[in-house]
Amino acid sequence: MHNSEDKLHRFIFENTDIRGNYVRLSHAIEEATQHQALPQNLHAILGELMVASSLLASTLKLDGSLTLQIQTNGPLKLLIAECNGNLGMRGTVKWRGAIESLTPIDLIKEGHFIITLIQKNAKTPYQGIVPMEGNSISELLENYMIRSEQIQTKLWIYSQNDIFHGLLIQKLPFNSSAEELNQDEMKNIWERIVESANQSFSELRPELEVSEILQNVFSSETIRLYDPTHLGFACSCSKKSVENMLQLIGKEECNSIIEEQASITIHCDFCNECYQYSEDEVDFVFNESNNSVNH
Repeated sequence: MHNSEDKLHRFIFENTDIRGNYVRLSHAIEEATQHQALPQNLHAILGELMVASSLLASTLKLDGSLTLQIQTNGPLKLLIAECNGNLGMRGTVKWRGAIESLTPIDLIKEGHFIITLIQKNAKTPYQGIVPMEGNSISELLENYMIRSEQIQTKLWIYSQNDIFHGLLIQKLPFNSSAEELNQDEMKNIWERIVESANQSFSELRPELEVSEILQNVFSSETIRLYDPTHLGFACSCSKKSVENMLQLIGKEECNSIIEEQASITIHCDFCNECYQYSEDEVDFVFNESNNSVNH
């Protein structure tokens, strides 16, 4: 469900090959975490990852989903944020033990950062491993974009009162809009834009209109702002996907679980939806599967 306040705004810097995205996110994060009793530091880092996933997904021609996943050997076991091509989002956290006192960088150090891109018509998902180089999620992703995509990318994520603001700028391959500028001029413009964001983005005034926020941050630049796109919480779990999972487990294992627990109960980690199957219902799932194969 989309909330009118959760929006992504695309913009370009006129007469350059630099584009940007600005996102404001709060309600989608609230919906994603309403069934997860998260300590404040975990709520904050999940919010950052969800903002990052929306910013990156919005730069792609995405007919599928982009998933950012962090696994560590420490108390933070799993951190996931997913964004689909319609900017529907979900996220979840799994942890163990006392974790409230850890800083974001303490939470994610000694971990693995994995990006998974699923396109509807692709035979296999794309998966990339992000080196744990940097002191924030933004820095990790900047380093990944430089290494894998070879696109200069900068990200800033800032939160205040559980409202998250994200900013991404990218220097694209040379295009006609910047044909009158030489490389040194473009380099100077890029550095000026990055410095402006470094100095001003964390001091933005969220009560202002987005056009005013961007003009305050990039006071020396001419910006073309496009119509916003709404974001919202969206879970892709379904009865069909659960039944596919049961078939992967196999009927023998399913029967073993039913014998021990009387039924099979599966909770979605993202939306807390509960799927429950009795012995008869499991038989029906496998009979349906066999009938479809035979036909």
